[in-house]
Amino acid sequence: MTKENKMLLNKQELTTVKLTNYRQSIETVQTLQEEERQKKIKENEEYIEHIKKHDQKAYERYISYSTYLKH
Repeated sequence: MTKENKMLLNKQELTTVKLTNYRQSIETVQTLQEEERQKKIKENEEYIEHIKKHDQKAYERYISYSTYLKH
């Protein structure tokens, strides 16, 4: 390896980061994931209601497929 390719660090360039709110960050990420999951569930429910009203054949296929998945 040539000298140009090596990355040299001085002690002055290194810093230590103390994670004081690590737990809070994890909880925030989990909350955001749960909100996204609930949003998708709601969108799916709205779609199902839409096809119930507007496309009986598609709804029947959905019911048939979801029953198939449960077995």
